Amino acid sequence: MLILSNEDIEKILPVGASLDVLEEAYRDLGNGKAATVPRYDVFSPTKPNEFYEYKTMSGVLPNRGIAALRLNSSVVKWYEKAGAVRKDKLPVAGGDRYVGLVMLFSTETGEPLAIFPDGYVQKLRVAGASAIAARYLARKDAKVMALLGAGWQASAHLITLTMVRELKQVKVFSPTAQSRRHFVEEWRGKIPADLVEAGSAGEAINGADMVICTTNSISALFPGEILQPGMHVSCVKPCELDATTYHRADPLIIHWHEAKPFQIAIGVDPQSIPDIAEGWSHPLTREDTAVWDLPTISQLVNGQHPGRTKEDAISCFCNNVGLGLQFAAVGSEVLARAREARVGREIPTDWFLESVHP
Repeated sequence: MLILSNEDIEKILPVGASLDVLEEAYRDLGNGKAATVPRYDVFSPTKPNEFYEYKTMSGVLPNRGIAALRLNSSVVKWYEKAGAVRKDKLPVAGGDRYVGLVMLFSTETGEPLAIFPDGYVQKLRVAGASAIAARYLARKDAKVMALLGAGWQASAHLITLTMVRELKQVKVFSPTAQSRRHFVEEWRGKIPADLVEAGSAGEAINGADMVICTTNSISALFPGEILQPGMHVSCVKPCELDATTYHRADPLIIHWHEAKPFQIAIGVDPQSIPDIAEGWSHPLTREDTAVWDLPTISQLVNGQHPGRTKEDAISCFCNNVGLGLQFAAVGSEVLARAREARVGREIPTDWFLESVHP
């Protein structure tokens, strides 16, 4: 069994290198040849205004011979910033760190194959979904992108979106001026497009062809009225966009038919937890359409949905729920490259096997 670190994976799997395997996984999912298991979140109170969160999701990708389990064991809190409610994990594990793990299993023998932190692959799989959707939905001549957010997810989105469209300019907005300035300085010259700061979300969106949301906000980032015909919009969770944006979108594509994760609260009123009370109750659909009736990214890549059909349409990809299958897909690429490069630490697989019939 192979043990890998985030640093190991970053060395062998560049951002954007997993787009093909993710698209393959979406295709298999839509054709009934792969499976994704619903996400479960369990919350229990710890210190005042802080909660323990246990989160799991999993998926099986038979064509790659891989099953994956992703879990987070975290302490989280919510706070207000720039007029919006945001959620952060707290680094309270040993050495001021976080706990997020991915385990890979063989679908041929059932044996565990690898275990590694989820951080680096997390941003790859989320940015990959946004980029694949943009490949099918954004105008072919899209040149300007508004990037809302300057954190962990933003950098991966910046790279992957420039891989699917020949962007000339990226306008970056984050409510913290120092954060967006640092982001622009760090990434300027590393991608073909010119990076510039924007002083507001509206300023970033004005004149953009694509609007890409990459924040930890559970409040809408901008009013949908300001979107112009021909734009493509995407989010990393549905609450970043408002009802007007969803109502104006045509087409509106979702990630998968699970409208939200299964959420359990222990020893506390569920309505006291923003993720439950607000974060996933945001309107996702037109008034007359249920979320499970909307087309998915699998239908896009399978050709079962035409994608953008009008140049002046406002297209939207709503990443309404994370998929465990993404970790099986990206994980299969991680494992193959790690074995080829002889990266990581091998430990005896026997440690994880048993002679007792479970």
